Amino acid sequence: MLAMLDLLPTAQARIAAAAAEGRRPSRGTRARIVREAWELPVSEASSLDPRLAAWISRRVADGLAGRSNLEDVDATALLRLIEALFEPGENWYEFWNRSFHADLPESRVLTAAQAEYEQAGLALDRARFPERYGPRGERAPAGMVIVPGGPYELGPNSGFKRPGRKLQLQPFALDRREVTRREYQTFIEAQPLAARRALLPRGWSLNSVGSVRNDEPERGRHPVEFVSWEQAAAYARWLGKRLPSEDEWEAAAAGPDGRAWPWGDEFAVGLCNGASANPGPLPVESFPGARSAAGCFDMAGNVWEWTATLEEGRDVSSLPDGPVNLIIRGGSWRSSRDKLTTRHRWIAPGRATFAHPGFDRPIGFRCAQDL
Repeated sequence: MLAMLDLLPTAQARIAAAAAEGRRPSRGTRARIVREAWELPVSEASSLDPRLAAWISRRVADGLAGRSNLEDVDATALLRLIEALFEPGENWYEFWNRSFHADLPESRVLTAAQAEYEQAGLALDRARFPERYGPRGERAPAGMVIVPGGPYELGPNSGFKRPGRKLQLQPFALDRREVTRREYQTFIEAQPLAARRALLPRGWSLNSVGSVRNDEPERGRHPVEFVSWEQAAAYARWLGKRLPSEDEWEAAAAGPDGRAWPWGDEFAVGLCNGASANPGPLPVESFPGARSAAGCFDMAGNVWEWTATLEEGRDVSSLPDGPVNLIIRGGSWRSSRDKLTTRHRWIAPGRATFAHPGFDRPIGFRCAQDL
């Protein structure tokens, strides 16, 4: 908010400053803000859709009821300004406008224009980041994307093979990145002391007061790994979420067009963390150019990811009795390129302790949520 004050014309800045100090601006100042030209510091042209730019420019100009300083402004330059200033969810114009709206009728024109300004910003946000919005315009929960519902063709799958299939999915939300070590530590330390030890991934321990012993704070944004299915499911429940099904995971990774890798149909070493790239996991979101069609990061490599699907293809919300295997997806920093495809599926014991020498896969997870 304070950074925006530098961009306001003089009278507007006076009103904002007075409001911040709890003072009521004078009537003269309130009148000048309406008479004062609404000068926007437009400069470079935007590279975004010129049709959207023209729409925003026209709507703001109409809202100002013919104020000449906006009618001739370059539409794409105005769009660039909106990109820089707009903060979704913050009706900042109301902060300085409410003190004079009631007793100065002319100001209602400016109020209407600012409301249009906010609506234009929302339109811009939806155009630039469609993965953040559902089919009815609802916004995705924080840190998640909305995977569109509709028909998908999934498979055929390699590894633990599964035939190709056509299905109809409901829209759902999915974490745009894997759960990090820092986030998982926060989860553990939010639990009762007696419950914490059972939630520790392999290699983690508690100190004398029951907090997680953190010897590598610099790895806080690395994905948590070597977690069991039950530990991952417990974390998801704690947030009111769940683990994604195998079909949901593949739909988010491959998209409706069935990409071979999350970013497309051509493999590239520099777009994922696999066996030919790095000797260990990397911080989440390290490959911004490799997002999936749904807008998710790291769906190839880094760490394997748990799903809520049993080996035979049945989805579960809790583990059935006895030994069971569940599907993991995405490959890890140890995986060759054939295991990094969106169609490769593997299994892991649902009650894994990672103590068995033959089971040493770095498995993490991301969460899903119903809409």
